[in-house]
Amino acid sequence: MINSDSLKAIENARLNDNIGKPLYDSYCFSQIPQMIYHLLTGQGNMGLPRSVLGELPDRYDKVILIFVDAFGWRFFQDYVEQSEFLKRFVVEGVASKLTTQFPSTTAAHVTTIHSGLPVGESGVFHWFYYEPLLDDIIAPLMFSFAGDKQRGTLQTTGISEQSLFPTQTLYQKLQQYGVKSYCFQHYNYAYSPFSRVVCDGA
Repeated sequence: MINSDSLKAIENARLNDNIGKPLYDSYCFSQIPQMIYHLLTGQGNMGLPRSVLGELPDRYDKVILIFVDAFGWRFFQDYVEQSEFLKRFVVEGVASKLTTQFPSTTAAHVTTIHSGLPVGESGVFHWFYYEPLLDDIIAPLMFSFAGDKQRGTLQTTGISEQSLFPTQTLYQKLQQYGVKSYCFQHYNYAYSPFSRVVCDGA
């Protein structure tokens, strides 16, 4: 089913036809890690509202998160009828619309999904940003200076990746309850400095 509560909440959060605000405390991407943590451990609040599960249980032995960058609700709507994979979520589960964080960038959201920290706490908010520890603009996911075509150029500075990225991860929290986590990523970045830090415990 389509979660109509999520549609209403997000519609009510619109500032105008073009701008909506993130619902950080309810229907927001930033609540996904907490929900996964709760579903697997029973600890803490559920993160996302209960309506995202419909009649489904709120505890599981296994959870699979498929994170497709930039695949927002409008694409889900465009392809749900053509894709048996997507249609299955509506027929056998619950499809809920979520707000993005601000800024709505890959760097912010990848960091949140692994660390469980919203963008305001993780400090990783954009593809490029000024890093005071280096007094320069960096590309955090590449662990490079902005504009460098090669990955890992920050290694020449001697700065550790742990000083730039959140060292708390969702996987470490799950490990404390005996839950094993696995991350499957493209080999180009699976063992990058960024991934080594934010995927620690998986």
